[in-house]
Amino acid sequence: MPAYRFLYEKQRIAGERSAEALKLTGRNAPPEGWEIVPTYDAKCLVAYLMSLDQSHPLKEVKSAAPAPAAASPAPATAGSPATTPPPPPK
Repeated sequence: MPAYRFLYEKQRIAGERSAEALKLTGRNAPPEGWEIVPTYDAKCLVAYLMSLDQSHPLKEVKSAAPAPAAASPAPATAGSPATTPPPPPK
């Protein structure tokens, strides 16, 4: 998936870090004195996605609940019709 870097901007830290600043580490971390914050468009996108109605089930998504087990046949006992082969046709 692409990084969508255009949804973020690098800005100088003025006083304290922004509450919205990303906490990046390693090679993705900004230089000392800089922070990465979401743009207005990024905030709007998140607000839109969170506003979508998710109250209906999706056909593509499998339910997390286990499927009801089908009724299994009772174990056959010796001499019962389940274990006796049918008579040959005449």
